[in-house]
Amino acid sequence: MTQLSQFAYVQTRLQARYGELPDSTAWRRLETITALSHLLQTARTAGLRPWLLNIAAHSDSHTMERSLRLQLRQHIAEVAHWLPAPWRPAVAWCGVLPDLPALQHLLSGASVPPWLRDDERLKPYGHDLPALRLPALSDSPYAPLLNGGNGTVNMATAWGTHWRRLWPAEASAAERSALEGLATLLDSHYAALRADISPDSVRARDRLEQHLRQGFRRHPRQSAAAFYYLALTGLSLERLRGLLARLMLFPLERAS
Repeated sequence: MTQLSQFAYVQTRLQARYGELPDSTAWRRLETITALSHLLQTARTAGLRPWLLNIAAHSDSHTMERSLRLQLRQHIAEVAHWLPAPWRPAVAWCGVLPDLPALQHLLSGASVPPWLRDDERLKPYGHDLPALRLPALSDSPYAPLLNGGNGTVNMATAWGTHWRRLWPAEASAAERSALEGLATLLDSHYAALRADISPDSVRARDRLEQHLRQGFRRHPRQSAAAFYYLALTGLSLERLRGLLARLMLFPLERAS
């Protein structure tokens, strides 16, 4: 199979999954729902059913978040398998992203939250003794995040550095430019949210989604399409997580 035909196959798979992502109208409808059972029922008809297989109306927020992390890791691995072999490591590395906040928390020396011990992927590094955490991570798939440092490294930056190292040597200038454009877009979005103490996060997220959709359409049959799609998927899960968490944690607030 030639690379062109491989990317044609990838694009077909990506396009099908892209078409299942909720649009802004669907999200607005979901955001008006005030009962968890109703949200789950409606979300399953709005393209979100695969992400909700292990989440029920009686689930707590920790169970929900653990399930979403697991589903996202598995889907990223699936997408990586679709791509030509030279691109698979860079796509697979995206599976580390859901774990960055927890790992940064562990390396800060903070106490281990109970939910982390229930996550099969993370619990090997949740030592009660903080001094044991860095050595454990240094001998794990997360080691590139440490960048040879002492645990004080910014993991988001370290993740991006290693991601670029995983791009195939034969990647074209156009492919590299498209990926750098995506990185800049995401960096700008989160930097703007951090800089403003009262940001209009809904509008910012809508703008980001629009740019990501444009990027996905602009790079058909290229590796960049997979990364734009995964960014859109992550954004959708972030949005879904917020809706689920609020109804699980503050049900009376939403019902009033």
